[in-house]
Amino acid sequence: MEYDINKIRTLCDRYFDGDTTAEEEQLLREYFNHVKDIPADLRAVKVMMTGMSEAAAMTYSQPAPARKGIVRKIVWGTISAAAAISLFVALSGREVYGYDADGKAITDPDIAFESTKYLSYLSQLEATIDIAQMITQEMENNN
Repeated sequence: MEYDINKIRTLCDRYFDGDTTAEEEQLLREYFNHVKDIPADLRAVKVMMTGMSEAAAMTYSQPAPARKGIVRKIVWGTISAAAAISLFVALSGREVYGYDADGKAITDPDIAFESTKYLSYLSQLEATIDIAQMITQEMENNN
């Protein structure tokens, strides 16, 4: 099946904003499960979708309502996916510590530890963006 990459990118944006339908989310899952040559800017989304697909097979509670802001949603989505994957690993007894950008299992704890550094950087980025938004709002209020 041929996929329109611009439509996929638009659906990813809408997905992180919480505005996709069940059919659109199914299209995204099909894309990430069937297409082998994923563009670099969508590889992290593939990891999240792949991890979430595995986590969806497990029983878990309804997540908290999503907050506005794409970066914030990506950060929290990544953290949620990492937690779901950790839970999956703990319950299944497999020694998988996470997934790389291509969706392949990480079984080396040192590589997995390196990956957590990137989550820390994303968290710092979120805090920086929050501060910038507060400064911008304050400047707009003063004008």
